[in-house]
Amino acid sequence: MARTITDDHILEAALHVLATKGYAGATTREISAAAEINEVTLFRRFGNKKNLLMAAVEQEVENFQAGKIEYTGDLEGDLRRIVQFYYDLMRKRGHVLSMLMSEVPRQPELAEVMQTPMTIVQKITRIIERYQNEGALEKESPVDAFVSLVGPLFLGGIINFLQPQTLQSSLEPDEMVRRYLNGRATK
Repeated sequence: MARTITDDHILEAALHVLATKGYAGATTREISAAAEINEVTLFRRFGNKKNLLMAAVEQEVENFQAGKIEYTGDLEGDLRRIVQFYYDLMRKRGHVLSMLMSEVPRQPELAEVMQTPMTIVQKITRIIERYQNEGALEKESPVDAFVSLVGPLFLGGIINFLQPQTLQSSLEPDEMVRRYLNGRATK
C-alpha cells in the first residue's frame, strides 16, 4: 500500500535542505530525497524550488494569522503576541531566515518570496502606528519602532546560530516587551 506524503512533510524537508545548503546550493533532487519522494512528484506539486519556498513561507503566514496578531487596544498584549510570534519563528526557522537574508541580494527570484513576509511587517507597523497616533507610544518611524521591538530576536538568533555553544541570547518575549515599553510607552 502506497503511503501518503503530505505537503507539510515536503515543506519541512525543503526548509531543512534550504537551511543547510542555502537556496543556491539546494537542489530539487536533494529536497525530494529528504522528503522521500520522487523528484517528479516534487515538480508536479510545486513546479520549482522558488514555488516550494513560497509555499513554505505561506504556511508560516498562516501561523502568523493563527496567532491573532491584530490591534486590540491592549498595547502590552498586542506587542507580546508580535514578539512571541517572532520568538517562535526564530526558534523554529532561524536557520531559514538567516539563509534568506543572506541570499536575497544575490538571488533576484527570492524578492518575490519575501513579498509575503513584508505584508506581515506592514501589518505590524500599522498596529504600532495606531498606538503612536493614540499617544500610547512615542512618535517615531513605525518601521524603526518595529525593528527596535523585534531586532534583538533576529540578532540573538543569528548569534545563537553562529555560536550555539559559546554565546546564547537569553531574552524572553515578556522581558523584551517590558524593556521596549520602558523606553517607548508614553503612559
